[in-house]
Amino acid sequence: MSTNNLELLRESELRDRIKLSHSTIWRLVRAGKFPSPIQLSPRAKGWRAADIEAWLVERAEDPESTE
Repeated sequence: MSTNNLELLRESELRDRIKLSHSTIWRLVRAGKFPSPIQLSPRAKGWRAADIEAWLVERAEDPESTE
């Protein structure tokens, strides 16, 4: 899953990619266990695809890392 460093994912794309719910994503963000989104505009946020890929690699190496 190689990504462009500048690729941004909106929440719907993120959920499709990682198969987690809205609630789970935001619970992990609040707990500091998932990358925070960046503000794209006053009403839009997005996640850097490279940050998500790194999180997935970390999670694969240590499945207990988000508990």
